[in-house]
Amino acid sequence: MRHPELAPRAGVEAVSRVNVAVAVTDDALASVREVAAACRALGFDHTATLAVVGILLGSVEFERLAELRAVRGVEAVEVERQWPGWVSAKVTYRRLLN
Repeated sequence: MRHPELAPRAGVEAVSRVNVAVAVTDDALASVREVAAACRALGFDHTATLAVVGILLGSVEFERLAELRAVRGVEAVEVERQWPGWVSAKVTYRRLLN
């Protein structure tokens, strides 16, 4: 049975870019600029740095999330969630499959 949130809706398209917060490891805090540069090389659109806490804010193509998580010095990548509503058909779909 198909989940009702995955049913096609007129005028709704899947979002290919997602807003993310990238957490930098404690060991890489001193080189947060280099971590940000490595993320930008993957297409990360870097909009802000919270250097004291080691957080990079921006957006990236959904398909590049795994690569972004694998960057040396990256602890975690959190995707922005907006409820109620659609964050992305892909995010919802993958969450339902897992």
